[in-house]
Amino acid sequence: MSLFPPPAHSHRLERLDRPSEYPDALGSSLGEVRRVNRWLGGTQVALGFLRSRPELVPGSHASILDVATGTADIPLAMLRWGERRCIHLDVTATDVSHEVLAHAKAHVGAQDGITLETADATSLPYSADSFDYVTCNLALHHFPPHVAVQVLREMYRVARRAILVNDLVRSRPAYWGARLMFLLTTRNPLTSHDGPLSVLRSYTVEELRQLGEEAGLERFTVRPRPVYRLELVAEKSGARSKP
Repeated sequence: MSLFPPPAHSHRLERLDRPSEYPDALGSSLGEVRRVNRWLGGTQVALGFLRSRPELVPGSHASILDVATGTADIPLAMLRWGERRCIHLDVTATDVSHEVLAHAKAHVGAQDGITLETADATSLPYSADSFDYVTCNLALHHFPPHVAVQVLREMYRVARRAILVNDLVRSRPAYWGARLMFLLTTRNPLTSHDGPLSVLRSYTVEELRQLGEEAGLERFTVRPRPVYRLELVAEKSGARSKP
């Protein structure tokens, strides 16, 4: 047993899950999420996933679906990663919130290669094997366990090659680190409330592994990543290229 067991899993809703109630604070809070992804490892986990794919070589093409995308900062980083390596990526970034997608549209601008769409992560409006890769970045913790299982099933269903879940890991150091960081760096009522709560709503490595088993994922691994992150990667059996 760990000397410092993780805090109890919380089911309290984050304010970001009710964006229409905080219109004045939403934009700056989403901007702070982007900065956290950029500087504290979230973006690098996603780019590391792409770097690990042997099929992504100069001149190759691939499609990506990003689920619960927020302002699509990580899909945008993936697209630019591909451009620098002459890899053509078609990215579809989805979110259930119209308010959040409006901020995503402003952030992405006229960037070619990204399509923004409204979609429920628990019932994706795409057929099986529609995208080479399906990702969920800093979002699975917004779903309680039984719903997270359904999200994983849907991601796996519409993926042709592999899925990536990139999220926070629940631990006492992560929680107190978030408390201190957001106490010192923000006065935004969404961020100061949701930052520490996001850690409490997140999963441990073992919990995420169990969710993957319940979702019926086949070849998958779960591992901790730097700066209190964790990563699930699941491969599809008999992965094939799009005809």
